[in-house]
Amino acid sequence: MKSAILTIGDELTCGYRLDTNSQTISRRLALLPAEVVLHLTVGDDLEAIHRALRTALDVADVIIVTGGLGPTEDDLTRQVIAAHFCLELVENAEALARIQERFARRGRTMPGSNRVQAQVPAGSTIIYNDRGTAAGFYLLASEKHIFVTPGVPYEMEGMLEGFILPRLRELVETGHHVRRAALKVYGLPESEINERVRPMLARGRNPLLGLLPHRGTITVEVVAAGSTPEEAERLLEADVAALRAELGQYVISEDERDLPQVVADLLVERGLTISTLELGTGGLVAARLTEPEGNERWFHRSAVVDEEIASLDKPKGGNLANEETALTMASTARYAASADIGVGVGAIAIPKDSIPQRPYGIVHMAVNLRGRETCRRLSFNGDRARVREWAADGALALVRLWVLEQVR
Repeated sequence: MKSAILTIGDELTCGYRLDTNSQTISRRLALLPAEVVLHLTVGDDLEAIHRALRTALDVADVIIVTGGLGPTEDDLTRQVIAAHFCLELVENAEALARIQERFARRGRTMPGSNRVQAQVPAGSTIIYNDRGTAAGFYLLASEKHIFVTPGVPYEMEGMLEGFILPRLRELVETGHHVRRAALKVYGLPESEINERVRPMLARGRNPLLGLLPHRGTITVEVVAAGSTPEEAERLLEADVAALRAELGQYVISEDERDLPQVVADLLVERGLTISTLELGTGGLVAARLTEPEGNERWFHRSAVVDEEIASLDKPKGGNLANEETALTMASTARYAASADIGVGVGAIAIPKDSIPQRPYGIVHMAVNLRGRETCRRLSFNGDRARVREWAADGALALVRLWVLEQVR
């Protein structure tokens, strides 16, 4: 099954916005598998959209279109698709009600211009938008499968995961059986994972593997196909076992759990409580630890300190980005809250060779588990805000590894 992705918007062709939708969709389609043969971006121009649609229909069985579903005069996608297939635009009552309800929740009346966002070509299936106003739609015409979503990435992703991929899986799996697994990996960069499992990433291989990065977590997706469910399951399990052996302790979950939930579950399983004292991360470690439900079972207390307090008997202005500071903070966090584990995160150090074109920061973080302590010095690329985000996840990963090592 060949696929084409058409993204629409002047903001894309003018360079004001980066087209991340094509990348996101392509990564997901590759794992169906559905071969992506075309990426095409055009502005908000009637004839340009017509030409682009014809091109996509010529080369692909599946066309995913994003953008051009807004309420303004230059949002032309629904009109072009309806005209191409000689269909009328019809208003969907439920889609309209959802738009009106969304405005009502904000205490506003829906402007008349937004009514057009409930219109779709006749015969289409509505793709409801739980993240915005514009409805998307799915149209099967001339044996082509056409999916249309808003261009806002957050809204598009909701429709992709909730409607488009499930529908395409039904099409792909007709006549054969597919099994999937997802291993979340933390602590190895994407490039190193790629090197470790390179033979398993070959194009056309069965099972098919894909790497999906998000901050420091890399999700390794495995898709196996077979003529019987048993064959697909056997191929899948063989690859999953190989990945476990190759990636070892860096595999944090195989059931879609992210790092905060993995750490929370581990603390509950081992009967441990935790407290944090943070400088460089400004409370983000505590925020991650309290994301899962029931955090009162493992989380005791957090504190965010300024540089003067964090000097910890050092002269004001002393170096807070060091191992001693992080270890002292971890110990203080544990004793002050009577917790089993204390986490300390020192200041973010910006080295002299960090330049605007290639910024990075260094953070020391420590974990004290009933007096047994460890400290890491980690470096993260990006500006200070990005370093804080990545360092918070790094601290959680250090907690996980230290608990696994120290508490059997």
